[in-house]
Amino acid sequence: MKFIQTIKLWILLIIIQIHTIQSNTQKVDDSSNNVYALLVIDVQYCFINGSLALKNSPARQDGAEVVPIINKLIKTVPFDVIAYSLDWHPKNHISFINNTIYRNQYILNGQYQDYKIGDTITYTGPESRTDQVLWTAHCVQNTDEAQLSDDLIHYPASDKYVYVVKGTDPDIDSYSAFYDNNKLHMTPLNDELKKRNVTHVFVAGLALDFCVGSTAVDAADLKYKTYVIKDASRGVNDKTIKTKLIEMKQHGVKIIESDDVENIVKHNQHSKRKFINFQRRKQMYNLLQRILENE
Repeated sequence: MKFIQTIKLWILLIIIQIHTIQSNTQKVDDSSNNVYALLVIDVQYCFINGSLALKNSPARQDGAEVVPIINKLIKTVPFDVIAYSLDWHPKNHISFINNTIYRNQYILNGQYQDYKIGDTITYTGPESRTDQVLWTAHCVQNTDEAQLSDDLIHYPASDKYVYVVKGTDPDIDSYSAFYDNNKLHMTPLNDELKKRNVTHVFVAGLALDFCVGSTAVDAADLKYKTYVIKDASRGVNDKTIKTKLIEMKQHGVKIIESDDVENIVKHNQHSKRKFINFQRRKQMYNLLQRILENE
């Protein structure tokens, strides 16, 4: 009888310990549900050494420099999802400066002029009124320069690896990997992330002041916890980079460096392990309760 009482005492002590663990791990539950995605934006030849290479833009930043930084992140950080976006324009796209002559009837307050790359004009149609920055023809669908850089780590589409194309509508541009510029239509990206229960996104790529920044703002507005990896991004113009960074911060986007990412994600992985261990202890607690009830 004394032996049985001793056993019961030990069991009760274990149960007390489990209750202590439970109280200490209640805050772990939320972080255990975090799902982290890396969004790699437009790391294509056209922006690296092609028709719209960033190194030829006013800021003179080299798009190729993001590739080894992003590759290191892919190799070292345990992302749950990695999504790649590609600018994917038809030949008659609204952003191409050489197509302005064919859209003369839609130019607000005037006729075709001798526009320069980087000018902004307002089109009244055909789909909707839109302010459009003019670029040289770039990332034309199915051309070599529209492909992702071969130096960038990327794998075939799967549950972990997602690919979306944007800017496919000839009559409206799309900087963000989520929406067109007038938010008339969404790409599949949000649906793909939601299917995978993504909660946090890290955005990197080209260009910081256009597609990276617009993607990050939309991600934050869509209620993802959003980070932009500044040193894994490059921009077009120092002035617009500064403006876009301010806009992102106003929308709640956190600006970080690549060295910060691993700690953020691995802390989440540690929380998941703690939660799993807690669940195992909880199962043991339930088992011990049943043992005591049968005594």
